[in-house]
This record gives sequence, structure tokens and C-alpha cells, in this order.
Amino acid sequence: MAEHNSPALREVRLQEALLEVQIQRRSRRRALLLVALFLIFGLLYSLVVPPFETPDEPFHYGFARHIAQGNGLPVQSEQATGPWAQEGSQAPLYYLLTGWLTRGIDQSDFAAIAVRNPRANIGDPLDPGNKNFMLYSGRQPPLVGSNLALHVGRWFSLLLGAITLWCVYLTVELAADGYAPGRRAPGYALALLATAFVAAIPQFLFISASFTNDTLVMAAAAVTVLWLARLLARPAPAPIRWWEWSVLGLLLGVAALSKLQGLGLLPLAGATVLWLAWRRRSQRLLLEAALFAGLPAVAVAGWWYARNILLYGDWSGLSHLTAINGRRNEALTWDDFWPEFRGLRFSFWGLFGWFNLLLPDWFYRAADLLTLGGLAGLVGATARIVRHAPCPAADQPAPRILALLLLWALLVALLLVYWISQATGSQGRLIFPGIIAYGILLPLGMDFWLRLLPRVGRRLAWGAILGTMLAMSLYALTALLPGAYNAPAPIAALPATAQAIDLFFDDPARPSAEPVAELVGVEVGAGRYRPGERVPVTLYWRTTQPTVENYQLFIQFLDENGREVANLTSHPGWGRNPTSFWRAGELYADPYQVQVTAPIGAQSPLLARVYTGLIDPARAETDNLPLPVRTGANGGAGGEVTPFVAAVELEDWPAPSPALETGPSGQPWQPLAATFGNVIRLAALYAPQEVSVTAGDALTVTLLWEAVGQPAADYTAFVHLLPDGSGESGVQVAGYDRAPAGDRFPTSRWRTGDHSRSSYPLALPPDLPAGDYTLWVGLYETGGDLRLPLTDAGGLAAGDGQVQAGSVRVSQSP
Repeated sequence: MAEHNSPALREVRLQEALLEVQIQRRSRRRALLLVALFLIFGLLYSLVVPPFETPDEPFHYGFARHIAQGNGLPVQSEQATGPWAQEGSQAPLYYLLTGWLTRGIDQSDFAAIAVRNPRANIGDPLDPGNKNFMLYSGRQPPLVGSNLALHVGRWFSLLLGAITLWCVYLTVELAADGYAPGRRAPGYALALLATAFVAAIPQFLFISASFTNDTLVMAAAAVTVLWLARLLARPAPAPIRWWEWSVLGLLLGVAALSKLQGLGLLPLAGATVLWLAWRRRSQRLLLEAALFAGLPAVAVAGWWYARNILLYGDWSGLSHLTAINGRRNEALTWDDFWPEFRGLRFSFWGLFGWFNLLLPDWFYRAADLLTLGGLAGLVGATARIVRHAPCPAADQPAPRILALLLLWALLVALLLVYWISQATGSQGRLIFPGIIAYGILLPLGMDFWLRLLPRVGRRLAWGAILGTMLAMSLYALTALLPGAYNAPAPIAALPATAQAIDLFFDDPARPSAEPVAELVGVEVGAGRYRPGERVPVTLYWRTTQPTVENYQLFIQFLDENGREVANLTSHPGWGRNPTSFWRAGELYADPYQVQVTAPIGAQSPLLARVYTGLIDPARAETDNLPLPVRTGANGGAGGEVTPFVAAVELEDWPAPSPALETGPSGQPWQPLAATFGNVIRLAALYAPQEVSVTAGDALTVTLLWEAVGQPAADYTAFVHLLPDGSGESGVQVAGYDRAPAGDRFPTSRWRTGDHSRSSYPLALPPDLPAGDYTLWVGLYETGGDLRLPLTDAGGLAAGDGQVQAGSVRVSQSP
């Protein structure tokens, strides 16, 4: 006995305790450094992201602003709502707090800065334009008025994110001695890894720097889980005081008043209390917990749920929220779930803006591998923690805290599945109330595998994981977000690759004689495009005077009959540079990706005309006509024109085959093989055979042309009807000239393999003598009379750049 209490042994234990304190302090300083870096990054996010460009932010802010103006909680209706939209049905604590924080700020300019972009792209990250939900996001307003109030709320959210991070660290620290038997240092290292992991998740940074109640519920959940872990880590003989139960009750009430997801902490706390009572063999503990925790929880949050029952007959308020935001009308199936799950995964790691700004695709694949590896490793890590725990394992806090985290992760997942089954629009931020569990369990699982590597390899692997996540956060901060929102700067001059155009757009409603804008040039992508593909089109604009109007522009692709095959409507800058931003005399490059939406079909290939113009959305309901366009500024030379500014080559996908089986009336084609200039072949003809054609009628000849090379010029085809026996130099009695593809596609743009079926109506003179006639076909250069020489007659009678393609018998009317 004396040996166990010897001065030497006491000295060793004292040294071990001092070393433990030093390790803990050093680890906490590093954790605090991580939290400080998180706050710096989050502050930058809050300043870079324009006002109201995070999910539902204008609605969250609208709720808090309503409170800041001295109003009570909004009363919701499915038919009408206020600027808070569906968020008026949310638990109100976040809005009460931010309303109180911003109550002294004049927010009367809210409507002036919160102008919706009517063409905003919401929820479609693959659509390349109109990422800005707000029209004026291209220029950051000063930090005054509503923008200042918004940022106060964002900074409050950022503080809540920092609290969440600190709870992650402290929760792992409580179980540090269970990670490696007899050593706490590896547990502290894991605590730092988990903290860094959560801090580096790009979406966690983005949401933490947003005006949203998600930050309050995730902080409330993190503090509650930490408090439960603290109770679980306590040795069995140590009593749990009444005030500790009261703190738990206050935390549960705060969580329940933050968001409905906070109610998921009730079963978690209930399971913890049941386990503590079983472990201590104490029924009294159940009564104490119910009394001292239950009363504060009901006092903090119960009034809001009672209000919902009295107002709506619905304790949760979900019926109004889903009615406004989107209720799922059909039962959720696996086919529905997997697309939702894909968006859920992406938006957990990083999907910015209004669910429309993606990180590089490889990052999501890497995140999926990390998730699968972490989940698989979690099984091994759990087995190791339980195996290394003393017997009975209940005396070691690590297994108990691990079980708490696993249970909370499961509850959050079940709550999410329930939400998806009730409403549309699941997002990764809905998982963040469980970030204290997922942010610890995934690193724990990954580290199970990485500990198989040498120490240097493990450090390099963790450095690569955390470095990649940090790099994505930096990329979003410095490139992705500014590129999606910032208005483009003017350019010095029209590029040499652009086609110069001088078109002037006038607004009849404006008293000034100055044009609204000048289209200086245009640039269209070379090559051919197919339905579903996007064609790059860049317009170059200039204005002579500032304007307060925000005109929208349109770009359409039209075929030769005016049929629309592509259409894009947007504010300039693809939403980022409205005309009220334009400075007089400056030149702006305005690039777009115009998607071909209509099938080309039998018209393939097609040379579509690019038609562009401006419209005034303020007059859209009464007058949706484009602004008049003219050549010549200030009433100078030129007149009003239709702004066809370029052409683009389109073809079907896949390109249709010639299909020689039947002609336009179901009759067989006559295969031909006459080749002109080694570039264009007359492949087939359809004309009436052995049918008497009456003089004065119309005879339609349909030809099939094919490109066997690359024509160097535009050619026009002719079909001439000559008396039989007169040869190629006979006197023409009827004829028709048109390009092989009409106005649809000039031959100078043909490529080998292109083909076109075109019809040639010949009007027979009423006094045409009865008899036999021959059809002669050839090509000549458009705008001249030089015929394309015949290089292979294909067995047909030929001469002077033409071939005899068929014969017709004409009779006189009785």
C-alpha cells in the first residue's frame, strides 16, 4: 500500500497531469485559431455574396424586419402572405433576435435594393445564366439601411456557426481518452481534425455567413448535444444537479423555438435520460429530468406551438409553410428520391446562390468517395472504441458519446426523409442541425483508414482532404461567386473577331431624341449546332446617355419561314448588368449561350437568322413589342430595320438520312447520279410519269441534292422544260430557279454529306402545244450566269452544264 502512495509515484502522476493540461491547452489554442480563421473566411463570404443571394434570404430578412419595426409575429394565409413568404410559418426565435439586433436601423430602403430579377435561374445549376436572384446584385450597395441590417444578421449567423464549431471540438475532447487506449493526445488530434473538417466544408461557410434560421438551429443542436455528452461522460456516482436539468430544458426550448428540426432533440434527450436512469438504477432521475428540464422547455417554446393550434389548428404550422413553398402532392417513390438525393449531396458540400452555382464536378465525386470511405471506416472505428473500452464498457465515456452522435445522425436523417416526403426542394443545409454528428463521425471513419498509413502518409492524406475543401471555399469566394454576380467592366474596343454593326434602339416613350442603346457589333460561334446544344452569341452594346429604365433583351434564332428554333430573354449581362448600370459612352461585351430548343427535322441543315432586340418590361402587359431599331444615330441616314444581326448553322441530331424510298406524294424516286463541279450531286428526282399534264396547269418537280465536296460559292439550281428532241439548246417553255436548299441553307456552307430536298413549281402556259417535253437541270453561281460545270452525267443526256433529268407529256384541255 505504501508503494502506491509513495512520493515518487505521486510525483509521476503529477507530471502526467501537468502534461495532460499542457496538451489540452495547446489543443484548445489551435481549435480557437481554427474558429478565428473560420470567422475571417465567413466575414469575407458575408461581404462577397450580394444582398439576398442565399436561399430564402429575402424572406428570412423580411420576417426579421417586420419584427424590427415593432410588429408582432405574422399571421399566415395560404392565399396571401407578406415579404416573409413561407418563412412566416417558421419558429420565430431567430427572427426575434435579429429583429431586436437591427431595431435601430432605418430599413425603409428595402424595396429599393430588393428588386427581383424576373429571369432569375432558381434551382438549375446547369443553366449558365441569370444566377442572380436580385436584379441589382452586380453592384454591392453601401453598408447602410437594409443592407447593414442584413449584414448584422449575417454576422450574428456567423457567430452561431463559430459556436457550432467550438461544440464540435469540445464534444470530441470529452471522449479523447477513448480513441487510443491510455493516451488522450490522439483524441485531441481527432478533435482538431473534426473542427477543421466542419469549418472547411464550403457550404457550411456559405450558410453560416447567411441571414437564415438554419444557423440558430444548428448551434442550438450542437450545444444541446454537447450538454448531453457532458452528462453521459460523468461518472455514475456523481450526481446530476437540478440546474443541469434546467439548462438542458432551456436548450431544448431554444432548439424547438429555432426551427421544427429542433424537436428532434427531444427523443435524443429522452433516450439519454432513460439510459442515465437505467445506469444509476434511479426512477427519481426520470422525475427530476421531466420536471426540471420539461418545464423550462415548455416555458421557452410551448407558447408558439399553442399559438399555432389556436390560429391554424396545426401545432407545427407546416400546412401553411408547404402550401406556400410547395407541397408534395404524390407519395415519394424511389424514382423521385434519387434525383432529390443527388441535389442533397451536392448542396451539403457546396451548391451556392439559389441552388444554382456548382463547384467542379470532380469535387462532388471526391466527396462521395470520402463519404463512403468515412461510413465504412466508422464501423471499424466504432468496433475499436468499444473493444478498447474498459470492462464494462459503460464506465468509458467514449462509447456513450459515440452512441449519442450515431443516434442524433440517425434522427436528423429520419427528419430529412420525412420533410422530403411532405415537401419539395430538399437542400443540404437541412442536414446541418446534425453537423455536430456528421462532422465528427465522418472524420472518425476516415481516420480509421488513414491510421493504417505511416504517420507522414496520414498527415499528407489529411492535408490533401482539408486542403482540397479549403481550396474549394477559396475558389467560391474569389472566382465562382464574383463571376456569377459582379457586373462586367466595359471594354476598350470592339474585338477584331466581332462583326461590326451599327443599330440604334429608340424608346418612343422617352422624350429624348437620343437612342436608348447602340448595338455596335455581334459575334456568333462558328461551326454547326444541334438541338439541345448552346450557341455562343456575344452582343456589344453602347449607350449615349444614362437611363433609369431596365430594358430586357432577346435573342432568337429563326428559320426562313420565321419559325423560332431558339429563344433567350434576359437583362443584359445575363442578368448581371441591367441597362440602368450602363455608363454613357462605354462599350460592353454581353456574352450568352443560346440553347437550340426546336427540332430541325427535314430542314436540316439550316442557316438560322439571329434576331435580337430590346423590350421594356414595364410595358410588357400592354405592349410587348420590341423597341424600334434604325440605322443612323440622332435621326441621321438610315431608317427603321429588322435587326437580323448574324446567322448560325444548325443541323438535326442526328442528321437525317436522304430517304430515297418515296417521294413527297408517296411515289418512288427516280435515282440519279449527275455530279456538278465535283461538289454537288443531283441524287434523285420525283415528277409525274406516264400522267397527262394539261397545258395551263402547274407541274412541280422535286429534286434531291447532295454535297460530295465543299462548294466554294452559293449556287442556284434551275429546272427548265424544253420541247422533246430540241436538245439542251431548245427554247424554254417553262422553268423555275431557286437555290438547292432555298433560303434555308446556301451552298457555300454545305459540307460533304449534306443533302436537301427542294421543289420547283413550273407554270405551264395555257397555250402550250400538246406533246412530249424534257426536263433539264443544272446549277449556276448565284448573282451571275456562270454555270457549274458538269463533271459526271451519271448516264443522262447532258450538255452546257445541265442534264436531262426526265420527260413530261403535255396534253391540251378538251
